[in-house]
Amino acid sequence: MPRYMVHALGVILLWTVATSHAQLASNQPTARPARSGPGPTLENCLVIVIDEAEIPAKEAGVLTELKVKEGAEVRAGDLLAQIDDRRPQIEKQLSEHEYHAATEKASNDINVRFAKAAADVAEAEYLAGLDANRRVANSVAAADIRKSKLEHRKAVLQIEQSGLEQTIARHDAEAAASKVEAADDNIRRRKVLSPISGAVIEVRRHLGEWVQAGEVVLHVVRLDHLKVEGFVKASQFRGSRIRGRTVTVEMELPGGEKRELTGRITFVNPIVQTAGDYRVWAEIENRQE
Repeated sequence: MPRYMVHALGVILLWTVATSHAQLASNQPTARPARSGPGPTLENCLVIVIDEAEIPAKEAGVLTELKVKEGAEVRAGDLLAQIDDRRPQIEKQLSEHEYHAATEKASNDINVRFAKAAADVAEAEYLAGLDANRRVANSVAAADIRKSKLEHRKAVLQIEQSGLEQTIARHDAEAAASKVEAADDNIRRRKVLSPISGAVIEVRRHLGEWVQAGEVVLHVVRLDHLKVEGFVKASQFRGSRIRGRTVTVEMELPGGEKRELTGRITFVNPIVQTAGDYRVWAEIENRQE
């Protein structure tokens, strides 16, 4: 694992850098204090993480996989742990079968085509009876004419009924698709994913344990970007002139070796403390060695 320039003691996420200082430079991103004139020196700054996440289980269940250990580097979206999802997988398969059956039914227009064909036959018989009576009076009984007319009307209504049934089948297919999507979501909710890129600093649950929904499984912190906090004398510098300026942060590593990181002032607290100071912080990009 690469070694970060800023080190934590144990799992403490707040470092007091006793010999570090942040010296303000000009607005030029690469400018150095020596070139841009003196700025305030902030002694004994605090270096803290910007982003961290205590990642919970979204669903209750048995922890079947733990993909990482303390100290592992992860990226946003990485699978860190798995909760038993056998039942949701079975439910998804069932939903998929229902969806395929509903889709086949919705796309099947045999009943509609048969109803149309039956209506054509019934209409032809009805018209043939009328034509026969026109040629020879009473050659077809009036009751048979009325019956053939009714059969034709019935066949026309059957077309409408078949179309309605096909529409209902399409709605059933859409409902089945929603069930498949819900089953997918149920499976995804049993995957413990990292919301940020960073380092795993704590694994709180063990393989095979039962976890409750909302219970924290892992703790991840982001180390590629850090925040440096310090105080500036209100009598020396106005807050509006500090915000947005480049900052150089000097870190002293074990053994007395020093490193410098650059960043930018991103926050100035408008409230002046009793001692005449106001709090500022800068975001810096933490290099790996």
